[in-house]
Amino acid sequence: MKIILPTMIGVLTVIGCAQLEKATTREPSDWEKTLYYARTNVDANKYFAADKLLDEYVRLHPGTREANEIAFWKAAYILDPANDHGSLSDGIAQLDGYLAANPQGLYRNEATLLRRTAAVAQGAANGAKTTVVDTVAGPATKDTVVVVRKSRDEEIANLKEQLAKSKDELAKVSAELERIKKRLANPNG
Repeated sequence: MKIILPTMIGVLTVIGCAQLEKATTREPSDWEKTLYYARTNVDANKYFAADKLLDEYVRLHPGTREANEIAFWKAAYILDPANDHGSLSDGIAQLDGYLAANPQGLYRNEATLLRRTAAVAQGAANGAKTTVVDTVAGPATKDTVVVVRKSRDEEIANLKEQLAKSKDELAKVSAELERIKKRLANPNG
């Protein structure tokens, strides 16, 4: 009996701790599951499926803080270069919407950084010199994005100037060719 009692107490303690650990492990929330499965779909290049999962979360949990944060993830996935149906302009517009609607958003800093990066990428994609400026409404952040881009008229003038230089060079080359032709036609002269 003296050996059995301490052994039983030890066994019951181990079983009790195992049960306590099992009881304290919590089930992931719908929010965590939604983000997990959306990321899994994005990793598999299934952006449409990820978008639908995020939309479904908003439909099932309207007005919650997490539902408001879905706008950030949708914008981020639109900006993903691997997304064939995404675009910089759509992603920037969605980030602007997220930042305007969520002054205390969980991902506000990330959204601001991502928006500035996307604006620079958009400027580079358009072949323009770009400086970042953001005019998002909100008390927490006041960034300014200035996109310096040559106007269409300036670009046309620049192209006309390059064309004129090319024509001048072509005229000089043509004159030189004519001189060489004349010289070859009359080798003694």
